[in-house]
Amino acid sequence: MTVHKGKDVKPKYTEYDLLPIFNIGYSPSYNPIESCFSQCKRLFVRERLRALVNCEVFDTDLHIRRALAKITRELVQGCARKSLALLKAVN
Repeated sequence: MTVHKGKDVKPKYTEYDLLPIFNIGYSPSYNPIESCFSQCKRLFVRERLRALVNCEVFDTDLHIRRALAKITRELVQGCARKSLALLKAVN
């Protein structure tokens, strides 16, 4: 149980005339940025593994910049559409 739902906190909602509205728990499927960064991470990890296998020097900063450069407007829009469709399916 979270602190916001604890037995000591619940009476305070009534005392202060508050209506709590709880969001869903951690759900990366409903958060479009998670999908975008998942793709960045996949690219970064693939390049890191390739460098390790080939005993190459790996420039972390360079590969982070390259992975982040893959976040395009189209990618963000696609991830947002996917998350919205999932949310609509739940409701």
